[in-house]
Amino acid sequence: MTRTAADLQTARASTGAPVPTPTPAPPVLRWWISDTEETRWVTLVSLVGMLAGLALVLNGGFPLDMPMPTHSFGWVEPTCGLTRGSTALIRGDFALAWRYNPASFLVVGGAVAWLVRTVVGLVSRRWLNLRVRPNAAIWIGLAVAVGALLVRQQSNAEFIINSRL
Repeated sequence: MTRTAADLQTARASTGAPVPTPTPAPPVLRWWISDTEETRWVTLVSLVGMLAGLALVLNGGFPLDMPMPTHSFGWVEPTCGLTRGSTALIRGDFALAWRYNPASFLVVGGAVAWLVRTVVGLVSRRWLNLRVRPNAAIWIGLAVAVGALLVRQQSNAEFIINSRL
């Protein structure tokens, strides 16, 4: 006769032995409102990034050509074109931003959303705080997304390596 988990739990309960209860996994995303900003470093990174992007827009792009060493044999990384894509996005050229690097939309959008959160926090003195604890599924999904971006960027390598804003 095969015993099920429910049978074992019932047997333990009838003998007086403590029945183990599974501990719930921590949430992947936790958010809360508080009187203090607990993620100031993200705000600073967002602000510096947006100011750098604005400076690149006003300057006409990065003044120096700094290619990755892998460009010499035609290989690009998933982040190649991210600066030029973000600069194009801030200029309002969505098609060019997508062509340089689709992740530009995530970077600029995330920075703008975080800065909006900062303005609301400064005005209301109430802060939306976030904590992300990725589980295995999130890490696997992220690896697949980065792999897909790598394939996409490599298919567009000639444009990324040879074009300038």
